Amino acid sequence: MRFPFDRALIREVRALPDARWSATLKCWHEPDTAEMRIQLGLECAEPKAVRLAKPLDDIPEHAQTTLESDLVLSRYKQHLILRSYSPYTQKNYVQAFNTFIRAIVPKSPNDLQKEDILKYMQDLIQDKQPSESYQNLIINAIKFWYEQVVKQPRTVYDLPRPRKREPLPKVLSLKQVAVLLKRTENLKHRSILMLAYGAGLRLGEILGLKVNDINSQRMIIRINRGKGKKDRELPLPEKLLYLLRGYVSLYKPAVLLFEGQKKGLPYTSRSAQQVIKQAAARAGIKRPVTMHMLRHSYATHLLEAGTDIRYIQEALGHESIRTTEVYTHVAKDRKPASPLDTLEI
Repeated sequence: MRFPFDRALIREVRALPDARWSATLKCWHEPDTAEMRIQLGLECAEPKAVRLAKPLDDIPEHAQTTLESDLVLSRYKQHLILRSYSPYTQKNYVQAFNTFIRAIVPKSPNDLQKEDILKYMQDLIQDKQPSESYQNLIINAIKFWYEQVVKQPRTVYDLPRPRKREPLPKVLSLKQVAVLLKRTENLKHRSILMLAYGAGLRLGEILGLKVNDINSQRMIIRINRGKGKKDRELPLPEKLLYLLRGYVSLYKPAVLLFEGQKKGLPYTSRSAQQVIKQAAARAGIKRPVTMHMLRHSYATHLLEAGTDIRYIQEALGHESIRTTEVYTHVAKDRKPASPLDTLEI
């Protein structure tokens, strides 16, 4: 789409669902669909002041490749949205897949064989030495294109995955958690930390909470569409209820329980991680502390207090009991005392 400079028209084009500016072609482009042609007025009696870019045959080869890659990425994004992937997953998949399609230029993903993708993964591992989790992200992002977008059988691109490392969860002691919370005086910050520890919530679940997800009549916290798009309910600790009442009275959030500096915008995960980092420093905890460590600490302390592991599995929203069993390796009361302590020396 090309047209004379017009601020109002640029705003209209930007508002289209997949509008992208091509610096190479000096034009805007959208996937060419019947619905989009109608929306642009290209089949109406009074079309808007736009004209189509040159046919692809008239575009230099390197510019064609750029345009085709952009169209592939637009189609990829569309399928992620249609399949209701979370914004966080969409962002990670798009970044990983974009890296992949730019690396295989001038080929298109549909021109590749399984051996080509294996070679890409081999070069990536040798050159960048990415973590196991990032390797899995790349594989998932690539497989999404072939299995979900172009509908090839799952076995066609069954790519080998890295050997899974199973690190033990890092936890804080009860005393460390108590000091960390006591020395956090900001009401919003303290509420976020107490939700992470008091209910074992993931950071994304905390930031996605709405005001009406806190039910003081039933004393429950409702998690809507948690990991795996599962809903669950958790008991609301009384100490947390009193704190949240004071927080809501002071900050007056509208819809989301935790808003950013601008009213109506969500609190960011980056800000929350800064909160826990500063709280740990005030508590004198020397090692790095993350928000997820409060969730690990919640599960471990429940287990040490004799709580049934099936309940902990349900509270954490784990699909498999095997995921929850990792806490048995760090819970103190599950470990026998060393025979050294029985010696009279």
